[in-house]
Amino acid sequence: MDSLQVQPVARMVTGVCWLPPRAGNAFTDTDLYFVTGSSAKHKELILWTTTNPDFDQADDTSSDLATLVTKVPHDGDVHDIIAPTSDIVATASSFGTVSIYKTDTNTLSLRESVTAHRFSNDEPAVATSLSVQPTNSADAEIASCGEDGRISFAPLSRLDALQRYEVDSTVVTGVCWPMPTQLAAATRAGQVKLFDRRVPDQVQAVFVDPSTAHAFECIAAHPSQSFRLATGTDTGAVLVWDIRNPKKPAMEAFNVHDANVWSVQFHPNDPSKIVSCSEDASMAVTQWIAEDDGQGRDVRRLSSFFNALSINCFDVCPFTRASVIVAGSDSGNLLVEKNTQFGTL
Repeated sequence: MDSLQVQPVARMVTGVCWLPPRAGNAFTDTDLYFVTGSSAKHKELILWTTTNPDFDQADDTSSDLATLVTKVPHDGDVHDIIAPTSDIVATASSFGTVSIYKTDTNTLSLRESVTAHRFSNDEPAVATSLSVQPTNSADAEIASCGEDGRISFAPLSRLDALQRYEVDSTVVTGVCWPMPTQLAAATRAGQVKLFDRRVPDQVQAVFVDPSTAHAFECIAAHPSQSFRLATGTDTGAVLVWDIRNPKKPAMEAFNVHDANVWSVQFHPNDPSKIVSCSEDASMAVTQWIAEDDGQGRDVRRLSSFFNALSINCFDVCPFTRASVIVAGSDSGNLLVEKNTQFGTL
């Protein structure tokens, strides 16, 4: 089991996201930026910087993995963070709000916030996850899901133009956009539901694991193959779906964790690998496509002796040649892996 580098930050880290470089890639940037969100006693967003492993850092004498740039209070526990552009960060809150923050290399400031999720009695419902429409349009939409069983949509430029649609009677734990007109949602009832954004009140297809009843905790879309999805379960499994036949999708399960899988992501530099994090205080890099050299479908586990509690969130940097993963935990730690030899598990 490989070891993650650990930096104590004295707060429960429940969301993390890399900021896109303003130039479009980070190949010439010596510093990378990411944002974390925290919960419980410290409800706030923090902007961090860390060195780019694409450059030789042999003379870097800093003992910290990341340096705090600035922080701002957040309205409620942070449940998800995404960065659609280099100057916008969006968050999902335990108070049911979706918020947009303006950012640069030195500042974070709240631009707009809207209550996106409420129960039928008008009480706020936790907003559990966010995803941005994969389009370069200035009117790209942000989708959120929540414990109210709804998905909400709003243009990034105008959150107050919010639209809500009920999709399930249980908690919707994750949402993603396989295509600009298609969404997939995961539910606590163990279903994946597909929707056409143009008719969001109609479910196109529903998938379940035929082997056993799982609660799905998260979902992710393949970066280039829109028919592939990954879900994480409450039993520690990562499921990979091929939905080209919506009536009978193919599914393969990988039992890589011992407890709830809180987040999954196809590795942006090598989508034959899936990264996941879990309540069992570990991360995993799963080779879900068999290697041509006969090595099979290995799983590389990542953990640290100094991190005993749940790893809640992570993000893989898509802007560097090296593989850089930053994660956050209930132990009050930032966890980092910088792998300059990426290409093998």
